[in-house]
Amino acid sequence: MDSTCSSSVRDDDANAQQWQFAYREALSPYIIKRVLLIVGLYLSLYSAICPLGANDLPLTQRLAYFGLCAALCTPLCHAEYVVTLYLTRFWTTCRIALAVAAYTLVATPSSTAIAYGVDTMFHGELSAHGLPVVFLFMTLSVVLCTAVVHYLVAQRVRNESAGAPATESVPEPVSPDLPDSRPEDRAEPAPGTRPTRSKFLDRVDPEIGRDIIFLKMSDHYVEVVTAKGRCAILMRFADAVAELGGTGVRVHRSYWVAYRHVNGWARRNQRTVLRLDGGHMIPVSRTYLDAVRAALERYRAGVLATRRPPSRHA
Repeated sequence: MDSTCSSSVRDDDANAQQWQFAYREALSPYIIKRVLLIVGLYLSLYSAICPLGANDLPLTQRLAYFGLCAALCTPLCHAEYVVTLYLTRFWTTCRIALAVAAYTLVATPSSTAIAYGVDTMFHGELSAHGLPVVFLFMTLSVVLCTAVVHYLVAQRVRNESAGAPATESVPEPVSPDLPDSRPEDRAEPAPGTRPTRSKFLDRVDPEIGRDIIFLKMSDHYVEVVTAKGRCAILMRFADAVAELGGTGVRVHRSYWVAYRHVNGWARRNQRTVLRLDGGHMIPVSRTYLDAVRAALERYRAGVLATRRPPSRHA
């Protein structure tokens, strides 16, 4: 069969789906700014303590010495890290972490070669410490920096894929709530259109009902969350969204929400999310943000239009 329902989607598949676009997160302004902050801290510390020499250089030359190393090593190492995430984007979380750890075997030699080249330009004292010591020092620097960056990327990945009820903090409203969306007042599809039955509803397990709150892409499955439960259907996410038509809107590469279950906007962990019935908090990606706002505004206008009493002069 082309579609089957199961009680849950395998954890390995869900983890792999989370990291599918992690390499994009590693290139986001949020991560790049923090990489530059980390490099700035390294630069300040190394200029102060002068590891492996450079003690005789004036402060300005120390900054130039370590700054040039950082300027050459950081883009190269980060590019190698992004490539690692891209090549392992379909792996599980643990395997990706192991791959990132192994990536230092590639990043450290190139960083060491750059350090020797810069050192030669200034005074050439690294050779006095021996290659093993210099290599170990560069390895520790790369590992520590990569560990922090990978942790930040992992946080972004988890926040981006989170669709469960929020427990970390009280959301901060960023826009007025949508109109009261009690079931008897909701319109499905958008107000002003003639309702038609979606083929997708025939695929949903009758035991969990047909009142869909949101869909979540999970590997080759579409996870369906309703007011009574959830199930997983084996089909393409894009096809599921198409079959549901105008009853909702795609808010993320991995999420679709039903208009009738949206209660308002919120902010969580520097992310824009939608509050849905049942306490669900669904992330809205930057790619879809403008389109989602416009679609919800149109839906709101339609709801208000249907509630407006008829004109006495009509």
